[in-house]
Amino acid sequence: MPERQTSRALLIGSSRFSNQDLHDLPAVVNNVQALAEALTDPTLGGFDQSGCRMLTDPTTQQIGDQLHAVVDEALDTLVLYYAGHGVLSQRGDLFLAIEGTDPDSRRVHYSGVPMEWFRSALADSPAHNRILILDCCFSGHAAQAMSGTASAVSGKLDIRGTYTLASAPAHQTAVAPVGAQFTAFTGELLNTLRQGVPGGGRLLTLGEIYPALTRALLASGMPRPQRLGTDLADHIALTRNRAYRPATSPAAKPRQASDSRRSATVPSRRVTQEQDPKVAAEFHAAMLEGYRKAKKELNYNAAYFLKMVQEVGGLEAARRLIRASSVSSGFTTLWEKGRLDLAVEAVVLQDRFAGLFTDEEIEIARDRLAAYGYHLPAQTS
Repeated sequence: MPERQTSRALLIGSSRFSNQDLHDLPAVVNNVQALAEALTDPTLGGFDQSGCRMLTDPTTQQIGDQLHAVVDEALDTLVLYYAGHGVLSQRGDLFLAIEGTDPDSRRVHYSGVPMEWFRSALADSPAHNRILILDCCFSGHAAQAMSGTASAVSGKLDIRGTYTLASAPAHQTAVAPVGAQFTAFTGELLNTLRQGVPGGGRLLTLGEIYPALTRALLASGMPRPQRLGTDLADHIALTRNRAYRPATSPAAKPRQASDSRRSATVPSRRVTQEQDPKVAAEFHAAMLEGYRKAKKELNYNAAYFLKMVQEVGGLEAARRLIRASSVSSGFTTLWEKGRLDLAVEAVVLQDRFAGLFTDEEIEIARDRLAAYGYHLPAQTS
């Protein structure tokens, strides 16, 4: 959780625009107010009210002054949030719109707020955790800056040491339903923060927020949100998890004779296989093969995963990932790419390796895959 006294949040919302090509976004004002309430709620959030600042329909001067202030003050966690319109210049530079912004790609740099201001603020901040949340369109005049399927914006948001959460891909518009209280993206973000993530850990981490947010938005036909960040950034928490339920030991049940025989045989099978060099080596090889396939077929280099497997071995790495309170960023990436067949959980559930894991670990793996809509195909021996 953010340390209350040394964490800062700057929430910026632009709702009114004088240029006829930028429609007003009245819901943005509600976004800013509700997000501030969620982050400073003493039962949920980790931010002190004095450390959470709101700017609605600000001038460039006000944005610059407040960015400078929070950069100097934030030592633990810094959150920067903007909701409004995003516009790209002819050169592909991202600008955040305010009331007087001209969205013409040849003129936006004279009247928009440069994304470079946010980059510099986050890069210069001494805060241990830096989080950028953008709820805006990246389309507008993006055509000239797009090249094939490459994102024109990704390079603008990839700020070293920062976790970035954006409402839509570079080539899609964010959604602000007419008459809705909140924009689509921030509305679902607020639902996640307020309701929590069932089955998650005690704290609501970015690694748990993103999959829950993505599932809800896609189910509503909204654009897929984007994220950029390191593996460890997924463990940064914004609030406590309201849906968290501590594990409880089930009440002891009378066992029949058959149950006793089963409980005696399962552990012995596990110990036998765990000590069998051939089975352990096969599992380790399967973990590495999953890494190689992800890199070759998906162009995804799971460097953190590979390092863990090399340091502690495939079996121990799998147990650590299965026992983690939230899914890893690697799991989320495979889910986004539709390849959960390469996830550690899918390897664990292969019949030939089932004896290496406890019934609880197997159940966690199966439930986790099912929660993300993946079911193992029938296996044949």
